[in-house]
Amino acid sequence: MVAAAKDAPSFSETKDPAKIKAAEEALAARIQTLRASAQPGDIFTAAIQKTFRKLLAPELKGEEGKDTKATLKDDAPKAVPLKVNSKYPEKAALPTVPSNLLLSLPTLPKQLEYRIIGNNLILRDTEADLIVDFIPNAIK
Repeated sequence: MVAAAKDAPSFSETKDPAKIKAAEEALAARIQTLRASAQPGDIFTAAIQKTFRKLLAPELKGEEGKDTKATLKDDAPKAVPLKVNSKYPEKAALPTVPSNLLLSLPTLPKQLEYRIIGNNLILRDTEADLIVDFIPNAIK
């Protein structure tokens, strides 16, 4: 994704939504080309998925866990198709991730973020608005 950003047209500071959207689309297209064969588990390997589930599990138990699950349920978007290397649906809500869960996970570079969709943890490129990878059933 870093390589894609180097080769994509540069973001210049602008308040013009059309220019911002065009730059986002160009970066997304470049990443999609570079990752044309991307599959679920390329980044979140089976071992990483297992580790992440272990990191998240304690935060989903007890009273605090009940509150965390309620927050996730309240914030959940309707339906987001989970497909690696695809655009995050434009009209879909971007649910927040409760801070206790974020603190349990490794810190990401600024252009990436975690989001929780249903019981799934996704890795999203914020600059290209792409789903980079996901962990099915990360929340139990």
